[in-house]
Amino acid sequence: MRSSQKIGIAYLILCAAFIISDCRRPASEILNEASRNPSSIEKLDLGLGKLGTVPPALFNFPNLKWLDLRMNELTSLPENAGDWSNLEHLNIYGNDIEKLPASVSKLSKLRFFFAGNNDFVGIPTELPANSIQTIYLDSNKIEFKESDIDIIMGFPKLEVLDLARNRKIGSFPKNFGFLASHPKLRLLILKETGLKPSQIESARKLLPKVKIEF
Repeated sequence: MRSSQKIGIAYLILCAAFIISDCRRPASEILNEASRNPSSIEKLDLGLGKLGTVPPALFNFPNLKWLDLRMNELTSLPENAGDWSNLEHLNIYGNDIEKLPASVSKLSKLRFFFAGNNDFVGIPTELPANSIQTIYLDSNKIEFKESDIDIIMGFPKLEVLDLARNRKIGSFPKNFGFLASHPKLRLLILKETGLKPSQIESARKLLPKVKIEF
């Protein structure tokens, strides 16, 4: 494909993204409509809503399972986030969050946590230990310390951990080999970190049952 064609296609994709973003319904409108029958709502997509803070109305949906708050200029989640008792999927991608409230540990059904492009410096200890299966923390400020390994080992159902584009990861913690005994971990994503190919090869030997993407 010629370069001019590639540029043209890229331009069309970019334009489409802007159009989709511009045409999204306001979060207030989505919530008002959902509030007409709150017990029937299991999924809410409030992504790109420029919320700034999580609206109290989000706690009026007792059966909410899937919540998308991506790219909303959030700096935190409310202290009562643990009240989303049926939540299974939480997406907070593209905000400015660096810590989760303690009540998140009460989300006993939460399996998927998407928090790429935020400000976390470590793997959140607040995630529910006995349910979490997938954690995406790409493009954060994680250094990958020994304490992070301890946290991972405390998530017995964790299968996928994405730490891609955490540029501060330049070495593996001394207790990294402990992950070889993790009961479920099968995929560790370390693309575009500060690690070197030789370090990845050594890590793969330590964790033969875990696929390490680099």
